[in-house]
Amino acid sequence: MTMRFVPTTVITSSNAPEKTVFAFFDFMHTASPGGPGWTVPRSSDGVTVVTDGSGSNITAFGDLSQWIAATSISWFVLRSPDGAQEFMWQRVSVQPGEWALERSIGALFIGGDITVAPTAVDSEFVHQPQNTLAQSAVIHMGADDAAPYGYWLFAHQPGNFATSRGGWAHIPVTATAAGDTDPYVHFMIDSNFGGEFKLADLWDENNTVFRTAIRAKMPGADTQTCPALAYQNSGGTMIPNKAPPDDNGDDVSFPIVFGRSTDEPTAGYKGITTFMQWNGFLRASGETFASRTRISWGDVNFPWDGSTPVVS
Repeated sequence: MTMRFVPTTVITSSNAPEKTVFAFFDFMHTASPGGPGWTVPRSSDGVTVVTDGSGSNITAFGDLSQWIAATSISWFVLRSPDGAQEFMWQRVSVQPGEWALERSIGALFIGGDITVAPTAVDSEFVHQPQNTLAQSAVIHMGADDAAPYGYWLFAHQPGNFATSRGGWAHIPVTATAAGDTDPYVHFMIDSNFGGEFKLADLWDENNTVFRTAIRAKMPGADTQTCPALAYQNSGGTMIPNKAPPDDNGDDVSFPIVFGRSTDEPTAGYKGITTFMQWNGFLRASGETFASRTRISWGDVNFPWDGSTPVVS
């Protein structure tokens, strides 16, 4: 398994939402080694539709600009290389930043035309609507080109790593609870509320539409909030951001543990991930540690390609 990256993409405020979604879409279906090699079994640019698996008809960010009620909408489906899961992004409003995200883990999406998005019998909303980066931004992306197919995107204000414009991550989870058939957690940051990958937000279980939330599909249950656990010592939080780095200047690896809310009938342990892990020490956004194998975004870090991230 190898992570593939697009370290820097600059988008402007003109058509920024479509540009952001398209940049992610274009990267995800680029074949390895340039990208992670997801496929596009069906898509619509609001004028024409492809549903036979012959390839995408989304060729530019402008193809995602179409939304006229009862006339046409833009949407596309991304399928993982092993065919085990699909994500369907659908424009849901005349507002360019309003996109819904649905996921299917086996049945997969069928149908779809220029006025109606595809459906799947096991489809669940990951987030609706996602207010997608309505301002100029610099985006960074990474994704696995082999199972378990994690991916992440983070955006910040040009010239300033610390001012977040939003992002998302599809996070593989290992050492899961017995019987867990879907070892993933999906995390989205709504750009309307700013936000980075912060401890307080990873713990938030109250508003799963308009605030940052951890969400995961559990066997026999609907999509639900899946809070993250931190490490505390003597009543204070040690992880994230309170543990000194090692002798090489890197943080000691500290995986994130996820659990299901007690409000859910399947409450309890979810699993552990090293794909997104806690910062052991308070780091600046965009910092890549001594080894440059991880990059810090808020209280967490993700795999990185070893380069120096560009701020603008």
